[in-house]
Amino acid sequence: MPLPNPTAATAAANPSGPEHPWLVCTVPMIIFLTLGSLEPTPAGGGIAATLGIAYEAYPWIYALRLAVTLIVLATCWPSLVAWLGRPSWWPPLLGLVLVFPWVILASLQSDAGWTSTLAQRSAFNPFAHFGNDSPAAWGFLCVRAIGLVVVVPIVEEVFLRGFLMRTVIREEFWRVPFGTLTFASAGICLVYAILAHPAEAFAAVGWFAIVSGIAAATRRPIDTILAHAATNLALGVFVLLTGSWWLV
Repeated sequence: MPLPNPTAATAAANPSGPEHPWLVCTVPMIIFLTLGSLEPTPAGGGIAATLGIAYEAYPWIYALRLAVTLIVLATCWPSLVAWLGRPSWWPPLLGLVLVFPWVILASLQSDAGWTSTLAQRSAFNPFAHFGNDSPAAWGFLCVRAIGLVVVVPIVEEVFLRGFLMRTVIREEFWRVPFGTLTFASAGICLVYAILAHPAEAFAAVGWFAIVSGIAAATRRPIDTILAHAATNLALGVFVLLTGSWWLV
């Protein structure tokens, strides 16, 4: 059944699209996840162990992952930026606040042992690896920050809410207004949250549900991206202050 044509004002706040939807909404995430599978973890295992990639190679693997993803995003950028919309003032503030339940719930899950080494994050501490006063440590920290605060929010939000949550509503997902919530789209969001963040499953379920609410409230992709970026920024600051590298 065709969707009704929105008015011009509604369309500006409730964008379908973007142009070249398959490229923009799926390829950056596919590249980011594929290269991410090569990242080694402290416990070893996975593709990295099979290929003989040592944990010490993590900075180089991550830098490669980030560089390739940024190249893909640059290719998509003209279509992406025309679709994002104008930001609202409050989603980044809510994103900052959401770091508290994320850390608390993730810590409770970790303390309870409700995860496995297969879900372990890289937990790479550049200061322990390169030395506290090493320029290399601070250089890699900047690279890691770009990934955490810029690249991850864009590729994950555009894939999840731009593609996955809309494609369960309609095969031609680019025709579904951004932020449209149904039982199917809400359900696939929660499934994604658990599968993509198994070590923080309880935190992820709540966080992704709230950001879906932001999407439904403003109908602008930029607002979910900025909320995501704000949470990740606050999480990065928390990790630096506390040394809780296991969170990243």
